[in-house]
Parts: sequence; structure tokens; C-alpha cells
Amino acid sequence: MPFVDFAELKTRVSIEQAVQMLGLNLVLHGSQYRGSCPACKSGGDRALIVTPAKGLFYCFAKKSGGDVIALTAHIRGISVKDAADELNRAFGTVQNSTGTVSKLRATAPQAQEARKQPAFDPEAYAARLDASHASLAPLGISAETLKAWKAGYSNSGSNRGRLAIALHDRDGNILGFAGRALSDEQPSLTIPNGINLQEIIFGGDRVEQGTLYLVRDVLDVLKAHEAGVANCVCFLTEITALQVEMLAAFMAAKNCDTIEMF
Repeated sequence: MPFVDFAELKTRVSIEQAVQMLGLNLVLHGSQYRGSCPACKSGGDRALIVTPAKGLFYCFAKKSGGDVIALTAHIRGISVKDAADELNRAFGTVQNSTGTVSKLRATAPQAQEARKQPAFDPEAYAARLDASHASLAPLGISAETLKAWKAGYSNSGSNRGRLAIALHDRDGNILGFAGRALSDEQPSLTIPNGINLQEIIFGGDRVEQGTLYLVRDVLDVLKAHEAGVANCVCFLTEITALQVEMLAAFMAAKNCDTIEMF
């Protein structure tokens, strides 16, 4: 097979063109296309999200996403290389304005490193986290995404050996850093003293108007974000009746008219 330049291919083939080529039955909701995932055959009729503006997709059923090549590989059940070859064959010639361009539009815990510290500096703590640590590779989340969420491998303190990740209030202020286990270690999530887990909606500070996606784990939130899905949140405990009421009030305040749960 001929060599395919992945970077060049992604500039030439839009994710909307791939959606049409793959025969996906998606419905436009705001700036995203949503529908069932024919590859996973699970997760409901809104499990697959395509965000054209970012050229990304996310499958809530498989909890993975990526670019136009990754979408083709996911739906076809083939390797990324084979997916790139298929796209290159299907869109191998750059078309002009009169060519056959896709017509798809509407269908398509606060961790202190010293026992006595005069003032905890969350930005300085975040800067010491290692977003590229080898132990984080199995998570499948890029270092860039981890840095954007002020997360990374902690080499010291109460989160030592864990993925430390910032917890924010609804205004975006850092409350502290939680520590998520990277193995079967218990507890799976450690929270700094003084933070009420019942009041935390992880990812809530990034929510804007539109559909809200409620998932089960902080890693699911990060993976969805990396795949271009906005408004993805999770609770840090089992969901209580009080949290359901809190979530309803939160959605009203953020003008989120619907919710999808995965």
C-alpha cells in the first residue's frame, strides 16, 4: 500500500465526509452530531458524538474517541493504518468547488507536600505534576489534556504514586487535588481534608449551555473532553437524592436543557 501522510490526510478529509462515507445515521444537535454506535451496538441512541468544529468523535459506549482516522478505524473495526488507507482511497483526489464534496449538514483534594506549609499554592503544585509520566500511558489520555485539567503523576505527598487532579468549584477556583489510583489500590480516589464530596460536580466549572453528559469516572470526563465532547461531568460518590436535586439546579443555572447518562 502507498505511504499515507496522516497529518496531510486529516487536513484533506473532514470528519463530516467520513461520517457520510461510513453511512452513520447521526442527528445534528447544536454543534454536534449524535446517534447510536453501529460498532459497539450499546450505549443507547446517543452514544456516538461527532464534533465537526474540532474534527473529533467520542463513543461513550467504548469510552474512546479521536480524529477522522480513529473514527473510521472504530466503526470499521480495523487498524488505524488500514483506516487511513481507506480514507485515502475514498478521498484521494482533492476536489474543487464543483467536485464531489460531502453534502452532509443536517444528517450526518488538596495535597500538601510539607506537614506545615504557610500557604498552599495550587498552581505551583500543579506545575510539579508529571503529565508525561510512563505510569499514566495506560490511561490513554494525552499529556496536553492532563495539563489542561491540571493533572499529572504525583511523586510525593498524600497523592504519591497516583494521578493527582485538580478539583474546582463552579467558579473555576481550585479547592484541592484528588488522587486517583492507577491500579487496584484502595481507596480508588483520595480526597483532601475539608472538601465535601457531595458538593463536587467534577467538570462543572467548564459546562456551558446545551446537553449535559453525566459519566461515572473522572477519567471518562477527561477522555470525552479530549475527544471534543464538552459539558461532560461526574460525581465523586454514589449519587444521592440530594445530588440529583443539586444537579437539577446546576443544569437550570447553566441552561442545560437535557442530560445524557453513561
